[in-house]
Amino acid sequence: MENGGNTPGIESRRLKQLIKSVFPETLRPHLRRMWNRSCSLGVRHQCPICGSWLRSFLPHGTPPDPNCVCPVCASKAPHRLAWLYFQQSPELFQSGGLCVHVAPEPELGPRLKRRAESSGMAYRSGNISASGEQYMDILDLPFADQSVDLFYCCHVLNSMNNDLRAMREVLRVLRPSATAVLQVPAFYQGDTTLEAGAGEEQRIRLFHDNGISRCYTDTDYVHRLETTGYDVRHFRATDLPEWQVNRYALKAEVLHVCKAAESKN
Repeated sequence: MENGGNTPGIESRRLKQLIKSVFPETLRPHLRRMWNRSCSLGVRHQCPICGSWLRSFLPHGTPPDPNCVCPVCASKAPHRLAWLYFQQSPELFQSGGLCVHVAPEPELGPRLKRRAESSGMAYRSGNISASGEQYMDILDLPFADQSVDLFYCCHVLNSMNNDLRAMREVLRVLRPSATAVLQVPAFYQGDTTLEAGAGEEQRIRLFHDNGISRCYTDTDYVHRLETTGYDVRHFRATDLPEWQVNRYALKAEVLHVCKAAESKN
């Protein structure tokens, strides 16, 4: 069958090749964002992290979850809800405090850093691959007892073999009045948390991802946090105005916002 013209995929590859041959490497990410923004331009949705107006978000996962990933900054629904929470919670950002971000996301990390530093907070981030600012292991955090004022990690505890140990380590570094946003998938509808253990075959079979150990039920996740020594409250996408849920494609995401229980202070 004849093709009357080049397909969009071919045109896109040719443009990428042209950019690579003409522009220096330092400019390519910016040009790539501009290209993705122009290709996805619309008025139905908006990414609150990068600010792009979009026709739709991209599908993600196995099976694909539609309308999920920002085509410009690659944020997902959990990151977008977290950013809205930080925007709506200025009391979290205290001058002279310390904000710690484990496994920072490429777009959310720099924005949280700027938000913290604009309030006079120090910002530290990292992960176990040392691809961020520094090497940082949530099981052995490089901070003194009761020294952190704001702690954030997204979909980290569900990847840990020993999530309770990680919860205790975060609690160790929190000041008595500090907040830890410990975001995980907590939407499993079974009797209790679905656990895969350490075996690669079982992880892939259950979650299609060797990096995931479990999907929590909300009740079980809250129980684990409270047993560790946290007071827990929810920040739910469904509690926001419907127009925000639809515009930002927030799905049914939930943040677990934690503080050290008074009995542990």
